[in-house]
Amino acid sequence: MRIDHIHIRNFRKLKNCRIDFNKDQTIFVGANNSGKTSAMSAIIWFLKDQNRFTTREFTLTNWRDINELANSWLAVNDEMENREELLASLLSPEQWDNHVPSLDLWINVDEREAYMVYKLIPSLEWKKDLVGVRLRFEPKDIKKLYADFRTASLKVKEIKESPQYKDANNVDLFPQNMWDFLNRRGNLNKYFEIKYYVLDSQNIDYENPDCNVQATPSISLENNPLVSLIKIDSIEAFREFSDPEGRNDNDIDTLSRQLQSYYKSNFEDETQIDLDDLKLLGEMKRATETYDEKLDRSFKAPIAELNNINYPGFQNPEIHVKSHVNIVDSITHESSVQFTVQGDAELSLPEKYNGLGLRNLISIYLKMVQFREQWTNLDRIDKAGINHIEPIHLVFIEEPEAHLHAQAQQVFIRKAMDALTNDSTNEILRNNKDLTTQLVVSTHSNHIVNEVDMCHLRYFKRIIDDNIKIPVSEVVNLSRTFGDDNDTKRFITRYIRLTHCDIFFADAIILVEGAAERILMPKFIRDENMDNFYISVIEINGSHAHRFDSLTQKLGIPTLIITDIDAQEGRLEKGELKWKSAIPQKNKKQITNNDTIKHWLKIESIDMLLELPFPNKQRGNICISYQTPISVNWTDQKKEDELYEVHPYTFEDSLVFTNIKLFQSDEKMAKMGVITTFYNYLKKAISLEDFHEKMFSCLEKRKNVKASFATDILCTEQFDKIQAPSYIKEGLIWLQKCLNNKIRK
Repeated sequence: MRIDHIHIRNFRKLKNCRIDFNKDQTIFVGANNSGKTSAMSAIIWFLKDQNRFTTREFTLTNWRDINELANSWLAVNDEMENREELLASLLSPEQWDNHVPSLDLWINVDEREAYMVYKLIPSLEWKKDLVGVRLRFEPKDIKKLYADFRTASLKVKEIKESPQYKDANNVDLFPQNMWDFLNRRGNLNKYFEIKYYVLDSQNIDYENPDCNVQATPSISLENNPLVSLIKIDSIEAFREFSDPEGRNDNDIDTLSRQLQSYYKSNFEDETQIDLDDLKLLGEMKRATETYDEKLDRSFKAPIAELNNINYPGFQNPEIHVKSHVNIVDSITHESSVQFTVQGDAELSLPEKYNGLGLRNLISIYLKMVQFREQWTNLDRIDKAGINHIEPIHLVFIEEPEAHLHAQAQQVFIRKAMDALTNDSTNEILRNNKDLTTQLVVSTHSNHIVNEVDMCHLRYFKRIIDDNIKIPVSEVVNLSRTFGDDNDTKRFITRYIRLTHCDIFFADAIILVEGAAERILMPKFIRDENMDNFYISVIEINGSHAHRFDSLTQKLGIPTLIITDIDAQEGRLEKGELKWKSAIPQKNKKQITNNDTIKHWLKIESIDMLLELPFPNKQRGNICISYQTPISVNWTDQKKEDELYEVHPYTFEDSLVFTNIKLFQSDEKMAKMGVITTFYNYLKKAISLEDFHEKMFSCLEKRKNVKASFATDILCTEQFDKIQAPSYIKEGLIWLQKCLNNKIRK
């Protein structure tokens, strides 16, 4: 038995979204404020902690509809002929279905486990696969809510019609509307509760499963059917760990305190004694007697003084100090947990003197072990009145990277499932293979993402709802991104893992051709005042950028591809036509060798590419930008300054032509590595064409000069004056408009 998927509606920005669960671990990823924490809160609160609901958990625009519904109640008066019929319709639970938070939980059940979910079996036609339950946060008793709200509203109306109200300068009265009524005085939890409804898997809309949900049944269950099915545990992001600087260990969550909690939860009942415990108890009694003798000697004088002053009072009772030795007490002091150096017990320090990263990693791991042991603790099951261990253990960990450095994050995600499912010391798990643990982690860490398969990722995508015109979330199951294209999936997975790119957390993506563009792109982004956005710059060879197509489309992130036009010219060699790299020129029947351009634009002709309007380079959330003609002010030896149109071949010559006056005038550039070569070409060139040919030849023959060219640019005194080539600036302006439009919407 395991959770297959959930569907959340009307909870904060989760207006209507489905989240598929992996069989073991599911990782929530996405940019800031994309809904990851809201999803975790919704699941935990619905399944475990409904008292945390407030009016702010309702999708914001829903209150407009709820207020209108409540106003329609007030519009019904006693004089209406069809008053009872109208009220019956307005007070129907169905009126709330599209306005209140709800969570549909679908559980994959094996036929052998059907007896445990008999309350959720919808009919005799059940296919013995999925069972579903809807948890809806709705009015407990609509008629009482109506009566109390109407009474309060009529009182407000009466006061507003009084002369005293006008004299009071039209003060706001409670309640102004239904939201105001439920938002104050704890009314929301007074009038609302979670109700449970059985769903039918035969009614799932498989044509459009991500959006459509079935209607809520008319009859709810009397009790929560999930109590005996799912055990919920969670670690929230804002955890306080030990601080070695001046704070008392009683105020912070040390490893010692977690060990105490673990022991109390699993072993503290001293009334249950095994034969193996007798020797330990004998030693503890002997230690207690010895310690009592020392305490008597130590406190003899001060206690005698207290007795002499008639303290503590009535009939002069004598004071005795007695010790009580137990395991929990032995690990409460600051040195109870120590870290040894190189395994030498004499070289050890208390835990608070060790690095936070290691200590926090151990602390989180121990917490997960504690979750596992508590879940399978038979004493807990008996006290809860449950006749079996919950078959599903659902564990949430929110942003573990908040207290873990990069290496610890990688260790954490690799070992998390081991901590939760290790059966080597747990007989219950070893003998009950049907028990299922599912881990859900939300993260902004590419170090965590890089350690898991992409099929585990659920990407939270920020979109603008076309109907309500506010930002909402859509969840993308990345296991479906590549379909049957295993080659592309393998390439993208490995590339993301090896380069540690942060594509899943970005506001926008820029795919660049090579190292030079990657090095200088942050400057160009800053020059366009776009450094307030989180833009992921990814270096990818032009022949492979198209492999990101399906992923970037799925993510829906604005994506700019900066690539080279890569012109080729056909030449006859020994009667055979061969294509060679060439400086782009019009009317030469040149073609592009760039797979990215051919994939996205479906164009090979250089003539067509040079004439292509910029809007035609856009497709949905993707735009491709390559070298375009540049007007260069060139001083010919025989003529005055004239403007010439040049067609750059790659990023480097585009940058030089864009900043040609800077390269010509700054003599310090003559001592800057590769820049020196271009500087000398400029000084000695007899024409613009001659200079372009020499630069082209250099870049073609010495492929390694491109990265060094960019680093040399970083060292120049004129770095801040360097301008981005027009094709890059054009692309960045498009990207900025995309990001600004998303904000304004």
